[in-house]
This record gives sequence, structure tokens and C-alpha cells, in this order.
Amino acid sequence: MRKVDLLKIDKDCHVDKSLEQEYALQSIDILSKHHVRVLWMKATRTRKGSHYYIRIDPSVKATAANQLQYLLGDDAERVSLNRARINSGLEDWNILFEAVGRKLRTLYCAHTYRGKLFR
Repeated sequence: MRKVDLLKIDKDCHVDKSLEQEYALQSIDILSKHHVRVLWMKATRTRKGSHYYIRIDPSVKATAANQLQYLLGDDAERVSLNRARINSGLEDWNILFEAVGRKLRTLYCAHTYRGKLFR
């Protein structure tokens, strides 16, 4: 199974911008403790909350990616389903469904904006 450089997090709650920015900071901190650097973090709003996409370096094994997603607060049922997909050898184990035309908002970008959070 190929390594993963994009984490996907499903949060089923709506929060204000300041709490979302705090989530981005905490996510960067958690990942750095696991020797993973965040290159960028983007988000979309959903009917129930938000989806977060986090590009990381270095790439990690699928099992490690699923564990990191759990630590970042991914939906518990999704984590369990992903574990079953990984164990069955399914390459496309990490799925989030997005509505057509939904736009990604950049919360953090290490290269372009010298690691500053967007406010």
C-alpha cells in the first residue's frame, strides 16, 4: 500500500473562525510531535461541520495516517471504517465526500506565507 501525504479529517460540528484557527495551531503541534511537518491545511464547510485537508511531509504509512487523523479528531466511525479498508488492502481507503463546486479555504500554508495562519 502506498504512503500517504494528505490527511483528511471530518468534524461534525460548526465552530467560529477563532476556534478553527486554534484547531489549525493544535493540529500543527500534534503532527510535529510525531515528526511530521504541515505543508498546508485547507477546509470546507459541510452541512454538519467541516472537512479538513492537511498536506504533510514526510509521507506516512496508511495505518499511521489513520492514527494521526484520529489524534486530530477525525470522526470515530470513519476511523474504524478506514482501519477496516486498510486491513483489507483497499488503496482508496481515505474517502471524504464533497459536494460539487465546494471551495477549499486555506487555513495555513508553510511555503507561500512563511508559515502564518490566515485570519
